[in-house]
Amino acid sequence: MKNVLLISGFNGIPKIFYYFKNELEKQKYNVILPDFPVRDEITIEGYFDIFDKYQSYFNENLIVVAHSIGNPMFIKYISKKKLNVGQYISLAGFSKDYYNEGKDTLNEKVKITILTENEKSDAQKLLLERYSIYSNDDHIVPFELLEQFCKDIDSKEMLIRNIGHMGKKSGLEKLPEVIKIICN
Repeated sequence: MKNVLLISGFNGIPKIFYYFKNELEKQKYNVILPDFPVRDEITIEGYFDIFDKYQSYFNENLIVVAHSIGNPMFIKYISKKKLNVGQYISLAGFSKDYYNEGKDTLNEKVKITILTENEKSDAQKLLLERYSIYSNDDHIVPFELLEQFCKDIDSKEMLIRNIGHMGKKSGLEKLPEVIKIICN
């Protein structure tokens, strides 16, 4: 049985993760959907503690789908532990600092997730298959940083128009492109 780990971001589990879980379980995948720290509670250690609970799943057969701040947290973890992962799908991933007016907590948490050159290089080596899905109308991460992330980790770019940040506020309920990547 193939395992899929879903890694949520700043505001917790987005609606599309429940869609992924439902669709993938129909296809006999084991879907792991942990509760990661949110907002004020986010720390690298907090994410790493949860990753540690599932470390035995980290191998060439694992499929990871990460959203927003979950992306750099995941890359930091595999880089530190030198763990291979078979397939990685980034949703609204970024590797550099950015600023959102009036979102002080988010801005503070983004600063701790900036990826080093070594971490970006490790992502290219440790993640066997890499996809980055992002939108032209993301209201959180600047477009140029979404594009840069693809280059930083050398992933296959997938620009999907008008799906926003894909988090709780975007209201996105389905993203069949992710299911297609995983099941093909």
